[in-house]
Amino acid sequence: MKNVSHYEESARIKVAGEDALLLPQKAMFLPACKTLVVADVHIGKGASFRSRTFFAPDGMTSRDLNCLSKLIQKFKAERLIVLGDLVHAQDGLTKDETTLFDEFRQSHADMSMVLIMGNHDRRSRLPRSWHMERVTGDLHEGPFIFSHEYAQDSDEKSVSSKGYVLSEHIHPSVVLYGQGKQRERLPCFWLRRKYAVLPSFGVFTGSFTIRPSQLDKIFVVAHDAVIPMIR
Repeated sequence: MKNVSHYEESARIKVAGEDALLLPQKAMFLPACKTLVVADVHIGKGASFRSRTFFAPDGMTSRDLNCLSKLIQKFKAERLIVLGDLVHAQDGLTKDETTLFDEFRQSHADMSMVLIMGNHDRRSRLPRSWHMERVTGDLHEGPFIFSHEYAQDSDEKSVSSKGYVLSEHIHPSVVLYGQGKQRERLPCFWLRRKYAVLPSFGVFTGSFTIRPSQLDKIFVVAHDAVIPMIR
């Protein structure tokens, strides 16, 4: 992976015949259903680390929720779908962390919010005050299947034929190389024939370097822009 195309703030694409916007905030917006889709927010991860005596900066949940609010307002989204791992761990759901989400939820009280239960969510007790519709398994809607984990088979046989899968879980990234042995790993949207994997939304999340095929489409998130890769 060596080159990227010209600068563009967001990427307008077609997914399963539907218009979609890939946003530099590492989110996807589906205009037809006015739905904002994010993955791997990991609320409370910093608090969880600090409770286990590991260093982690404060204020990350506030940053992530403020970013979500701005996106909701900018695109006039009527629904939020989280593709799993909204929270990180039970010990990270402190009073301060839960209050921040309570305030976020109250500021968008009329909005539908759906959580596709991820592995971290299933090990935690989400407050009822968050008013999240919780989906165990996959959510089938129109041409899409909203899912937590992507299909891991290289031939994609495990991907449902009933729709195009939007998934997360692995925090995809790619490595870019430049002159003078420059090397940079950046988050990306990974679009394959039958499914797409979104980057992690949370600011305090790691990433996994993927190995896409020549048929895959990669959109890198770099410096407030989504940039399609040229390979």
